[in-house]
Amino acid sequence: MKNNYLIRSGRQIGLLLLVITLIGCQPDADHAVSVEQPTAAVPSQPTVSAQADYWTAWESGPHAHTYALEKGPNTYCARCHSPQNWDTAAKVDPPPNCVSCKFPNEPEPRIAQSNSLIPENEWQDIGCAVCHRMEDGIADPEVAWLDVRTNYYETVVSITALCEKCHADTETLRHGRDVSGGAHADFTCTDCHDAHTAAASCTTAGCHTDFTARYPVTITEHNDQVNNEACTDCHGGVADIHMNILEETPVACLDCHEYLMGEYAQVRYQTAHSIIHATVTCTACHDGSALEVGPLPNQDQWVTFRTTSLLGRETTAPYQSHNVQPTVDCTSCHYLDNSWELTVDIEE
Repeated sequence: MKNNYLIRSGRQIGLLLLVITLIGCQPDADHAVSVEQPTAAVPSQPTVSAQADYWTAWESGPHAHTYALEKGPNTYCARCHSPQNWDTAAKVDPPPNCVSCKFPNEPEPRIAQSNSLIPENEWQDIGCAVCHRMEDGIADPEVAWLDVRTNYYETVVSITALCEKCHADTETLRHGRDVSGGAHADFTCTDCHDAHTAAASCTTAGCHTDFTARYPVTITEHNDQVNNEACTDCHGGVADIHMNILEETPVACLDCHEYLMGEYAQVRYQTAHSIIHATVTCTACHDGSALEVGPLPNQDQWVTFRTTSLLGRETTAPYQSHNVQPTVDCTSCHYLDNSWELTVDIEE
């Protein structure tokens, strides 16, 4: 019995010493060791310097240079040309000084009492804040439209909807761009135009090849070529390789190469897409709105023109067509007795 008691007592003393040792190893509150916990990465925020390239691009484009005193009442034009300058309370006075404006034929602007003329040094153009929410000089990547009447931003459904806030037709002005019926009907504005410089080109974006540096090509063997099967008589090996690298295999060779074959190729395609038409813009040939075509005054470049009517006066001016089509009507320029003495013997 005595031995059992001593064994139990020894065990109890051992347990007691273990507990005391463990308690002594615990850090007290004043000297607790902190274990650094991993933190979630904070996403980098855009900075003013990071957006400097956008600012430089914008300065090179037309939206940074919208002041046009000679075009009429700039208080009202500011609604789109410089929204942050637009005076929503401006009124129209009786004639002759209806609004503060400048006409090309008058040396000095007319000044109306109900609205003041906005000087150029106060003009703000179409800046970042018109299309982006701004915070500490930084533009939010998402686009939105600043409604200066309420000073709140309006959400837009697309880039095109944003552009159409200004590029739209009214009762007196025609600033809209019609793309609804053309080959680019499903495009947004920035599919062709740089968002900040507004520059656009059929060729620089890689969509279309620039043919204007080459001379017309004549391939005698192709003059009468209208048969798909005959293509492989000369191009059998090439055709096999070509078919294997295409994502979508065409039904026949002429599905893609018809413009290079037959009389059409020699008379129209090869000539049109060559140095002979290097000064003719793409839309001058491919316009789908039946606009007038001709050379710019004092410039060796052919473009489309549009005639508009304002206050009973018609004006014809260069206009960039946005309704384009693959087919071409050469008789827009090559018609009988045309004033440019262009040839008219074009095969249809």
